[in-house]
Amino acid sequence: MKKLVIVESPAKARTIEKYLGVDYKVLATIGHIRELPKKDAIDPENDYAMTYVTIPGKEEAIKKITEALKDTDEIILATDPDREGEAIAWHVSDLLKTKHAKKIAGKEIKRAVFYEISKEAVNEAIAEPRDITMDLVQSQETRRALDRHFGFSLSPLLWRLFPSNNHSAGRVQSPALRMIVEREKEIEAFSPQEYWTLGALLQKEKTIETKLLVYENEPVKKFTFGSKALVESVASKLEAGCNSGMKVTSVVTKTIKRKPKSPFRTSVLMQQASAKFGFTPKETMRCAQSLFAGKGGGDGLITYIRTDSIEIDATKLPLIQKKIITLYGEEFLERRKFKNKKEAINIQEAHGAITPTDINILPDSLKTELSENELKLYSLIWTRTMASQMKDALFERTTIEFVPNNEPDLAVFSFSEQELLFPGYLLVTKEDVHNNKPPNIKKNDVIDFLNLTKEQHFTDPPPRYNDASMIKTLEEKGIGRPSTYAGILSRLVEREYIISKQKRYEPSDMGRLVSNFLNSSFADYINDEFTSKMEGDLDAISNGSKSKKE
Repeated sequence: MKKLVIVESPAKARTIEKYLGVDYKVLATIGHIRELPKKDAIDPENDYAMTYVTIPGKEEAIKKITEALKDTDEIILATDPDREGEAIAWHVSDLLKTKHAKKIAGKEIKRAVFYEISKEAVNEAIAEPRDITMDLVQSQETRRALDRHFGFSLSPLLWRLFPSNNHSAGRVQSPALRMIVEREKEIEAFSPQEYWTLGALLQKEKTIETKLLVYENEPVKKFTFGSKALVESVASKLEAGCNSGMKVTSVVTKTIKRKPKSPFRTSVLMQQASAKFGFTPKETMRCAQSLFAGKGGGDGLITYIRTDSIEIDATKLPLIQKKIITLYGEEFLERRKFKNKKEAINIQEAHGAITPTDINILPDSLKTELSENELKLYSLIWTRTMASQMKDALFERTTIEFVPNNEPDLAVFSFSEQELLFPGYLLVTKEDVHNNKPPNIKKNDVIDFLNLTKEQHFTDPPPRYNDASMIKTLEEKGIGRPSTYAGILSRLVEREYIISKQKRYEPSDMGRLVSNFLNSSFADYINDEFTSKMEGDLDAISNGSKSKKE
């Protein structure tokens, strides 16, 4: 008799069946198999009981699963290791128990969870199955119910009030739209403020560019010089005072350490892919899913892609550290353990950071196997993982202060330079860093003054949100989850509430109208606190400290 293993994707099913061998049949649900109907889905009068219907088009997947039951003595549900995956596992189990009770009589239904698609991880998970975690299922159900109550109540109202039935409201989408509209209002209300920076060009073998730090015993701040007239008055005094040369009053050298960043969690991966490659969150998650699932029936290349954790799986650390010694030498190794800052552990944190499944697979070896974007993302993850276990980069920063030789109380000018002493993790990240030898200058030296520099500036309005800054802000405010960010932003673009211009988001006229209406009539429900508290409640259901009904 065979064991039936059920996963979400056909590609994953083929790979896992190859790992498990002839005693296992692996089938795919192809995502969720059931959904809430459009009407009468939730009954608040009956403990919020929820009714489900089969998603159109999923009949064939369900038929294959039910037909396989006759040759099966155990059913193992191995869907993704998050709330959605747990919910899919429960839906399959519930469907089999309610619709096919005779076919599964006497057969165990178990849940297996693995965080990477490799032979070892899959076999280990299948060998030690557990029960479905109903707290996670209840949390997912609650999220669906709240989204339904929220969206299905507000969206039809928008259809009636504004032309087009393309409108939608959502408990995460609407606060995100509000943030973009509010930022645009800040930009429109912005009044630029003038300020000037002053400095001096000095000569010692090469030109040295300094900045004015103190003027007439007062520290120079951003808005100290706010007009051209004031600058001209100050400049004439400074030029007269500096013409006889600049005396060095101090030379301070200091060793500066730069630490590597922690391994990737989902939100930071999306931010970095946006900043470095211009990827949308949607494209990042598409590439990440492909790398996780494996290419052409091969092993998955990275660990599970939805996580709030920055901790590397303890079993992977020795292999990463060994690879660093092999490639760069032991002097570059720094054994580090990154710890999550959050105290509350929810399902998104139940597994580790996003890392390669096998650190020995170098990015260059995958050039012919991956698409250009997939290779960029894999390289980013591989590099960040390696860097996290390497020594700090060390710089020597030299700061030199000068005063006018004949009028030392008139002003203080400052210059600083840094030189790389030890590259550490920069050896793998290859980041551009400022690396120059300081000029050969000693205390009490007198340096030639060339001329004064004067530069006019105006303050900038706050920038429009781009993908990276939007995700960072949503995460800081506790709005949504990393797995939802890609969907939120793409939905706002699809609804034409926001427009992407030069990769930054600007609200459309309709987006403003909708947001202003929701903000004036439903402010309590689209504010940051309401949305953030709801995410906290969902996490509390996940860990069993609150109930769905609450």
